[in-house]
Amino acid sequence: MAGIGAHVNKDRLNKWAFLLLFSILCLIAHETDDENKNTYVTVCTSVSLAFSFLASVLHLGTTGLSAFFVGTVVEGLTSLVLVALWGAALPIIMNPANGLAQMYVGKNRGDVADYQSTISNANLYFTTWGAGVCAVMILASYIRERLGGVGGAGMGYTTNWYLLMLASVIVIIECMRFKNQVCSIVNGTEGVTCGRNMYGLVTGCIGLSVSFLVSLFSSLGKDSALITTIFGFIMAILYTLCAGLMTFENGPATYVGNQYLSAWAGFFLSFAVFGSVLKEFLGAGDTPAAAAGTNGPADVEMDRI
Repeated sequence: MAGIGAHVNKDRLNKWAFLLLFSILCLIAHETDDENKNTYVTVCTSVSLAFSFLASVLHLGTTGLSAFFVGTVVEGLTSLVLVALWGAALPIIMNPANGLAQMYVGKNRGDVADYQSTISNANLYFTTWGAGVCAVMILASYIRERLGGVGGAGMGYTTNWYLLMLASVIVIIECMRFKNQVCSIVNGTEGVTCGRNMYGLVTGCIGLSVSFLVSLFSSLGKDSALITTIFGFIMAILYTLCAGLMTFENGPATYVGNQYLSAWAGFFLSFAVFGSVLKEFLGAGDTPAAAAGTNGPADVEMDRI
């Protein structure tokens, strides 16, 4: 058990270190590159920088305080606070109307402006998402460890379900924003574009519901290989259509931005989950639970990659 704990702590140390790096870069990008600075973004990145630095030091195990942080409620609350901070910062930074990381551009197709959001500050854009994703992965790792999800079918790719849930949330937010800010104005875009945007919204809602339920049961170690395979297949089909309809001609996300990247993230994550769980299901004779009795959960996870 000690070896397993060390593996998990080392894995989370890497995530804390990356969160520290992204927080530093995000703060620099915001303070040096943006004309329209936002106080909350400055506070969020500063707090994230401080917390991730302390967490990284404590995870190194060089002080007696490590036992009071690593794997305890304190680490869980810290990661939850950071997810909440970045969850509030992301809509502010990514809102094209604020002019921070994205902006609206128009293709000017005759009488139709065809507005779409695109990246205007690449440094702030990618470091913000890097920090947000790291915060989610840290919380997912902590929850899985605390809930003892060590024998379920999805133990090797629980994080992918959390990331798919995050991608689905982004799809929902961006589709709602496009619906309210572009489709609601006269000649903002074409009718077919708004229709494709609505399909993306529906897909995001389904993806959020499915990924939340599967990730929860996967963290508890109570998921089923068959059910997870079915859900993975459904999400792969839905996000294949979503990426195709939204990012190709007449789609609402033909420019590189949140909508574009989240649609393709959902596509790749859903296929990654489906491929992994399908392999698990077809090899049902060598289940993770059975292998865990001999090699331990860490060895099983590495074998499944």
